[in-house]
Amino acid sequence: MQTLKKVFGVIFVLLIGLIVLGFTYQSVQQNKDRANFPAPGELYDIDDMSLHLDCRGDGSPTLVMEAGLTSGSFSWGLVHDELASVTQVCAYDRPGMDWSAPINRVADAKEVSDRFNQLLNKAEVVGPKILLGMSAGGVYVREFYKNHPQDIVGMVFVDSSHEQQANRLPPFEGADTYANMINACRMLQPLGVVRISGLLNQFLDQYGLDEATKQGMLANMNQSHTCSAMHWEIQSFTGEIKDELPPTTLGDLPLLVLSQGEEPKAMPESGVTLEQARAQRDVWNVLQLELTDLSSNGRRFVAKKSGHVIQLDQPELLIETVNAFVLELRDAVE
Repeated sequence: MQTLKKVFGVIFVLLIGLIVLGFTYQSVQQNKDRANFPAPGELYDIDDMSLHLDCRGDGSPTLVMEAGLTSGSFSWGLVHDELASVTQVCAYDRPGMDWSAPINRVADAKEVSDRFNQLLNKAEVVGPKILLGMSAGGVYVREFYKNHPQDIVGMVFVDSSHEQQANRLPPFEGADTYANMINACRMLQPLGVVRISGLLNQFLDQYGLDEATKQGMLANMNQSHTCSAMHWEIQSFTGEIKDELPPTTLGDLPLLVLSQGEEPKAMPESGVTLEQARAQRDVWNVLQLELTDLSSNGRRFVAKKSGHVIQLDQPELLIETVNAFVLELRDAVE
């Protein structure tokens, strides 16, 4: 019995030691990441929370970008400067994403839009604006326009989510895989296990990014709070895509819609078969057309070589179409 107690005691001490070692390793490495990849923009105190806003370039109207689910301002890294060669372009990080502090709770679309409006006001981003939303960001910019329509002269959706998609997109068997992985990541990330294992690398490997961009994204994704922040983002957004009613009309507001057009592919790692992927795409295309029809002044481009994240798959197409849209609206506003 005494021997068994000693064995368990040794195992317990070793376990505690590994946990302390993991915490220490993670802390040292994430501090190095912050030193190597400091925030490119400014940090503002909004609702007792530090939020990051990265504005580049000059000109009007200002292009204001809302990133996709569990993404931040760095997701625009391949297009930000090229867009800013034409006008002022501002990208920001929702709580817990990239350089913004985490919130650790659910935040609905109205709260997201109100907080973003506060951030723009504090940063003195004034005058005519074009709202650009990618994926979940599309839902958030539509909420922003509903609550703060002043000075909004146009809108861009980049493969935007739809407020009814949870009830309309066909389900697939692997739907729980991603959530389970995020929950495991929440527990293991502060211990350095996620960083050592390279678990999050798979999200970036599919895009063929240059090494500097990939390392910058990984530096943000490997922060101790990231997976927890991703969890709360997902929980928050889930409540925004189960609406019974369609999205609110945009009237005749100028609208540009960019949609993915690459052939659907099976995703075995997520439990998605080719048949399921095709069924999802068929409904997604219908939703994209409905979003385009929200404005009587809407137009749509299909990115034929791109999957969902067009700014990474076909950045040149996004740059070309959005810059042309900005210049068109600049002439109309002036």
